[in-house]
Amino acid sequence: MGFTSLFASDFIGRTLVLWVMWATMNFSYYGIFLWLPTQFTRKGFSLQDALLFNLIIALAQIPGYFSAAYLVERLGRKLTLVIYLFGAAIGAYFFGQQALLARDVPAILIWGSVVSFFNLGAWGVVYTYTPEMYPTLLRGTGSGWAAAVGRVFAFLAPLSVALLIGMFGRDEVVFLVFTAIMVLGGLVVLAAGPETRGTALDAPLVPRLSGA
Repeated sequence: MGFTSLFASDFIGRTLVLWVMWATMNFSYYGIFLWLPTQFTRKGFSLQDALLFNLIIALAQIPGYFSAAYLVERLGRKLTLVIYLFGAAIGAYFFGQQALLARDVPAILIWGSVVSFFNLGAWGVVYTYTPEMYPTLLRGTGSGWAAAVGRVFAFLAPLSVALLIGMFGRDEVVFLVFTAIMVLGGLVVLAAGPETRGTALDAPLVPRLSGA
């Protein structure tokens, strides 16, 4: 099964949902976390403080990942992913518009940890959800192309942050963009993403694919 099979009538909707999902996750993760130390120093914090803040915020990724692994079998892939994307979007909004703007250290650590917790939790769902979207004959191709699209946006994210800062000179604008992107990604999954928990992934599609 080749690349064009991803756009067959049975799979085009799933392919587009996955591409949006991977683009959202890579753009938000690499755009936010690669620039955090720089954004802290731009607000007047020392490099030592910036790296310490970054470390504390990053530690929240660990329980985020494990909590999503727990919920994904109880709430389902789709609902868990939507909740975590919206949670990360809320965290990004308050981090950029209140905590970072006010240089409020407790708020920076709290809202930064919220972003970190939910963003990495969403990643935990993505790695479960993606291969379940396709039957066995198409699973490697579909998962590989979704990841490849994500890598393109991982590359574009840091450049986009630099562009936004250059255009507007305000880190708050950057986090508004990340908020909007994660909300959009969550809405796409909510509206068009199928639930795959407990489904027989190869039926009834294998007979059709086998004869293709």
